[in-house]
Amino acid sequence: MTDGEMTSSLVRELIESIDDWRNRYMDLGYELGEVINEQQDVIVAQARRIKHLERANWNLKKNKRRR
Repeated sequence: MTDGEMTSSLVRELIESIDDWRNRYMDLGYELGEVINEQQDVIVAQARRIKHLERANWNLKKNKRRR
């Protein structure tokens, strides 16, 4: 193998390695996006629940004062 062929081979291997890492990084990004969306759904649901409970608590306090 000549120096030029070795260099060409190394460049090809490097490009393949970069492509592989790029694909892995993209897959990781998609997975993290899914996790973030799921967590945001949980956060929104909890925020709604807290708002509901705060309103119920406020109503109970108001009704208690009226008695």
